[in-house]
Amino acid sequence: MDDSAQPVTGVTPPRGRFVEVEDRRLWVDVREGPGPCVVFLPGSGEMGLDLWQSFDRLTRSRAGIIYDRAGTGWSSPVALPRTAAAVAEELEALLRAVDVQGHVVLVGHSLGGAYAQRFAQLFPDRVAGMVLLDPVHGAWNEAMPERLRIRANASASVVVTDEHRAAARQWRESVTTDLPPRIRQLVRERHVADGLRTGPREGANFTEILDELGPGPFAAPTVVLRAGAIDPLQAQFRSADDLREQGDALRHMYEEALPPGSLCRELPTATHSDIALLFSADVADTVDDLDEVLRDR
Repeated sequence: MDDSAQPVTGVTPPRGRFVEVEDRRLWVDVREGPGPCVVFLPGSGEMGLDLWQSFDRLTRSRAGIIYDRAGTGWSSPVALPRTAAAVAEELEALLRAVDVQGHVVLVGHSLGGAYAQRFAQLFPDRVAGMVLLDPVHGAWNEAMPERLRIRANASASVVVTDEHRAAARQWRESVTTDLPPRIRQLVRERHVADGLRTGPREGANFTEILDELGPGPFAAPTVVLRAGAIDPLQAQFRSADDLREQGDALRHMYEEALPPGSLCRELPTATHSDIALLFSADVADTVDDLDEVLRDR
């Protein structure tokens, strides 16, 4: 299998621009406004425009950025998987390139939450706080029952069938209905072209990323927004009972990882896959919750 993820070509993104960073081209959309700037980090196999609704809502009143890390969306291809440190260092270079100075708030979903944590570990003076949506955390395997732990290179061995792709396409259509028409079209086309390849590639070094993060507390003031419902995409690979048990373990793991004064909230109807896509009002409210945490420090 070719381990170099290929971006969408032959189409111009409906907004944003390209920035040269570390000998590669990254797509980014920047909105000016009061700080600290909110930076969105999508989950594995996702791209910046997947988070459009949360980005658009939040940046009506503050500065914000969505972007495609290398190997995803319209950005340059790179070999996958990557270390969390490599993704964090690339993001810091991008922030410098677009002249975002001072503190930022990181909003990371799933694997993007791991990248946000690594950024906070490597660049602590850059991070005001984090909003993490069902994030990966370094204590993942320690928190899980033995049978639910992730093995080395587990995602690289996932067999994605035509049935999985059809189910994912149907799900994608359901969660993109409210996007602006041109963005909706391109997001759907990109995911069809990807065929569920990039996600497993990005997550193929999951256990190494856990080691990078370590099992300690989140490295900045944090609000975790947790999904409370069974995810239909995950349910293709695991039973509902296993996913419920995993959810209970994650709830405990997040609570143990919270620094003093930080918060964990649950959305009972959100799933792991749609929490960053369909719950933009809740994401915006959670950034407001983080502002309260920061004011109380």
